[in-house]
Amino acid sequence: MSYSSFVVPEQWKLSCITPVPKTNQPVDCVDFRPISVTPVLSRVLERLIVRRDLYPVLVNPDVSHLFHDQFAFRPTGSTTAALIYLFHHLTHSLKNHNSVHLIALDFSKAFDTVRHSTLAA
Repeated sequence: MSYSSFVVPEQWKLSCITPVPKTNQPVDCVDFRPISVTPVLSRVLERLIVRRDLYPVLVNPDVSHLFHDQFAFRPTGSTTAALIYLFHHLTHSLKNHNSVHLIALDFSKAFDTVRHSTLAA
């Protein structure tokens, strides 16, 4: 079955947006993070698609070397696993070098800047 021929009921595309404060005392709209509560059936469908289409790509021996440092969306991936991986490589690099440069990017607010009108189109 192809995804283009799969018709999703309209109510599966709807969600309830709950504003959750990012700061202790929110003052403006930007101080809130929108949390989307989606229907259960939509989450079940998403999980089925991930397990059927995404997991096999990430664990396929032919291409798994491309994803060796990918922790999200993997059956065994987690934030803890990512931190252990990073700590291991940092300590290994410090054994061979006097210093190590690490550039960390925080994408926590990246999705707050997405134009939702463009995504909805």
